[in-house]
Amino acid sequence: MNADSKIAGVAVLEEFLGQRWLRLAVSGLDVRFFLRGPMLDNGLGKGAASRTALSPILGEPSRMIAPKQIHGTTILETVAENAVSVESVMSRSAPRDKEADGVLFDACEAGSLGTEASLRFADCAPVVVAPSPEWVELNGTPWVLMMHSGYKGTVLNIMEAGLKKARARYGAPALDGAWAWIGPCIGGANYPRGIEEWTLRGLETFREPNVGKKGEKVFFDIAEELKFQLMDAGIAEERVFLSGIDTCERTDLCYSYRGGDSTARMFLWAATS
Repeated sequence: MNADSKIAGVAVLEEFLGQRWLRLAVSGLDVRFFLRGPMLDNGLGKGAASRTALSPILGEPSRMIAPKQIHGTTILETVAENAVSVESVMSRSAPRDKEADGVLFDACEAGSLGTEASLRFADCAPVVVAPSPEWVELNGTPWVLMMHSGYKGTVLNIMEAGLKKARARYGAPALDGAWAWIGPCIGGANYPRGIEEWTLRGLETFREPNVGKKGEKVFFDIAEELKFQLMDAGIAEERVFLSGIDTCERTDLCYSYRGGDSTARMFLWAATS
């Protein structure tokens, strides 16, 4: 199975100097998901360092929204206090990172601030939600909702929190015809958990088809559960796209924490186009 056979139609695989990424078809924005590669090997899983390492592809960085990810449900908006200078982060003079696991990235606000946005991944699922091209053309406001959802984020339902924020910001019609992409993440067969508090919460939250049991271990299919959560939050089933890539099995293409990548991370990035 090669990578191209598992990429949904909303994402196109591209490469430069050995560094691969998926370009997502978000109207009015440049949104890419960077995979394992020689440039990101130097990013050490950090937002500013990863962005700097990707400069041969993306150009020199300026300001960026790159929250400290804590497996929660907080979504940052595109406002000045959430954006920091990449240079100040690299020189360790920037203020402490905001804690969040998602960014609602607005093209108009980002353009005025001169900022980009990013999240990092190694087994947790990247989720992108974007309005239809028709809505963008009618309203002239490109936006994208970027979320980081691992097991805990899925149990806590960051999908609901993110779409609630997008609906409040742009109105319910903004989600009519909206689409979602669930990127590479660890597959259910490779994600066993022992019985403890969070596992019990997962058993209460995950739908039965997305849970498997073998002996004293419980296996959770994060991507499939996220699909249903997106549908519950208003995204039509036919507009939810799954990459189908298991990070733990495709370590040639992805960084995987359970596969042995302790620091390096994949990089979801958005900027005005």
